[in-house]
Amino acid sequence: MNLLLGALQNLWNNFYNTCIRNIDVKLRYSIGVAIILASMILFVICSKGKNKGMLINNWFLFWISMILLIIGIVYMSI
Repeated sequence: MNLLLGALQNLWNNFYNTCIRNIDVKLRYSIGVAIILASMILFVICSKGKNKGMLINNWFLFWISMILLIIGIVYMSI
């Protein structure tokens, strides 16, 4: 378990040093907005389909869009 947590911390440190620390604030917000827009587009795609009675027709795309939304919000808040 300790080894797994150490590997996860190492991955986070590498991601933070390369993708967050060295990028200026405007570019970071632009990337965050692009990720959030991608999640909104995926949500619209997953809600279209033959069955008009249900809001969500493709649950896989729905969960991918929700995960992208969370990633975009967290990326802009760091």
